[in-house]
Amino acid sequence: MDPHLATVAIAAPGRLIGVAPDGDLRLVWDAATFRLPIYDLPHLAAALDEWCEEEEPPFLRRGYYRLTHSADGAIQLWLHNGGILLSREEVRTLARLVETAAQELCAPLCRQQRLPFGLGYRRLTAPPAERQWKN
Repeated sequence: MDPHLATVAIAAPGRLIGVAPDGDLRLVWDAATFRLPIYDLPHLAAALDEWCEEEEPPFLRRGYYRLTHSADGAIQLWLHNGGILLSREEVRTLARLVETAAQELCAPLCRQQRLPFGLGYRRLTAPPAERQWKN
């Protein structure tokens, strides 16, 4: 796991989504680490949500993300060219993790305070305008 990640959402030790110093997201799942562009997170959340809702179709593809069944009954999640093998419970855990991270990153401005620099910010009043020339 990269020590420079800023954690966005965590499901368990070694299973998290974080922001890397380059601005992209990293999905850390046990020993595997995947790079995710920040704009792709809602697509991954929608793909996992669709997989969980539709009683596991034989194949699902959404953009760069693919979900299929493996020969031993597990579920393969392919992220671009890399993949991980998950159980059904792990897919649900991953779906909750991705959904939490998507909500955290896609709507941050709704939780900001109304004042531009926080609650302790003291508003500066402008002096009254004076005329340059007096007649």
